[in-house]
Amino acid sequence: MVARDDSVIRGSLIACMIFLVLSIALNFFLWRWGDTKATESDTAGERLTSVQNQVATMETQASRMKSMLGIGSFTQAEIDEMRENQSDDPDMQAIEDQFAKDMSYFGPEVEVQNRNYPALPEYLVNAIRSRNEQYGMARDEATKIRTDADADIANARTQQQLAETQRDDANKKVVNLSDQFDEDRARMNKEKEDTKDKLNKTVQDFNVFRKTASDENTKLSQKTRQLQGTIDTQKLQLNDLRSDNFETTQGEIRYVVRGGNITTINLGSADALRPGITFGVIDGDETRLQDAKVKATIQVTQIQGPHLAQARVIARPEIRNPIIPGDKIYSPFWAPGRVVKIALAGEIDIDGDSRPDNDKLKGQIKAAGATVAAEISPSGVVTGTLDPSIRFLVIGEDPELGGADDDQKAQIVAAMGRTKAKAAELGLTIIPAWKLLSYLKTIDDTLTTPLGSAVRGEDFPAVSTPGTTASRIPPDIADLYKRDDSGIQKDNNILPP
Repeated sequence: MVARDDSVIRGSLIACMIFLVLSIALNFFLWRWGDTKATESDTAGERLTSVQNQVATMETQASRMKSMLGIGSFTQAEIDEMRENQSDDPDMQAIEDQFAKDMSYFGPEVEVQNRNYPALPEYLVNAIRSRNEQYGMARDEATKIRTDADADIANARTQQQLAETQRDDANKKVVNLSDQFDEDRARMNKEKEDTKDKLNKTVQDFNVFRKTASDENTKLSQKTRQLQGTIDTQKLQLNDLRSDNFETTQGEIRYVVRGGNITTINLGSADALRPGITFGVIDGDETRLQDAKVKATIQVTQIQGPHLAQARVIARPEIRNPIIPGDKIYSPFWAPGRVVKIALAGEIDIDGDSRPDNDKLKGQIKAAGATVAAEISPSGVVTGTLDPSIRFLVIGEDPELGGADDDQKAQIVAAMGRTKAKAAELGLTIIPAWKLLSYLKTIDDTLTTPLGSAVRGEDFPAVSTPGTTASRIPPDIADLYKRDDSGIQKDNNILPP
């Protein structure tokens, strides 16, 4: 039993070994067959891919060939790609290069999509026809140019013959002109010598004239300096005469009526005196009039003779310093034989109310015996005549700056500056308004004799009755009639008994 069991086991092992070997052989053959099939499958896939690529390439080439033959069209990008990229197919690359070259025959007027082989012959035929037409036109134009050139050559030959004829004539004229030139040169040489002689004589005469002119100029310069000195001296004298210091008096008191309200002065019709002129009275022994004190003021009321006038006292003197014969009189607004002229410049305020008082000031000037000869507006416009005959130029105060109208005020100040410069050039005396007012204060209403309802009794004192011994105004008579039979001159200030 034991042996039988071993043989069974041995037989089973042998059968298993045989089955195992067969199974391994079968697996080997199956693996070998599968690997072969896989390799064949990969090879078939690669072959299929290659065939597909070839088919795509051939389709692309066929599409390009169709576009080249006019079925379809190219874009500029595709043409550029054919030029730049190299194809794997040499034949196709040669075809593309030839196509790009052939398409370059088209002109820029043909669109890219219209460029192909079927359109190329028609384009070339049209181009040839156009060139033939142009060639025909050029040939016709050349024929015309050749004809015109022949005509121009014929004209040129005609002109040449004419020019040669004119040249011969010109040569003859040159010969004649050369002979005339020689004659003219000889004549000009003679005239040059004569002119040189005249020039030498003229230079000598000019030197003499220049010396004479230099001597005359020296004399004139000396005379000019002399006259300029005289002018400067006279200008100083004129400024002294026009000075507002009034260093000379115009007259004096001749007689004082009792009561001291009426006087006579030694000025009259011969001095061009007129009623209404106001004079200041100062002591006769004053030596400096600019420092003298005005003790009274008189106003001319009547012209009685060539050098005799009556005046009334409008500003009475102090009791201790009465008006006496021999006292001097003067007025800044009157001059013998002429009218004192005054000019007003700008807006003049004399009462401090910030409003111009030019009209009132003109009235006071006329009342003092002077006249307003010129007026200058704040803008510089002159009314009247501004000349050296004017004695005073009265200037108002300049406006103060610092307001909204500073520009206008600045223009007024500039205009007044130009007026002052003009007055200085003319030699006028420039005084401010307050100084003129100090001259005019003697004719203020408080110093004059009012009339009408404002009359004052003290302005009209009692006069002597007839038959009483009293002084009277002496007449302006010749000295011959002032002597009695004994030849003794009578006292002018004493009334005969």
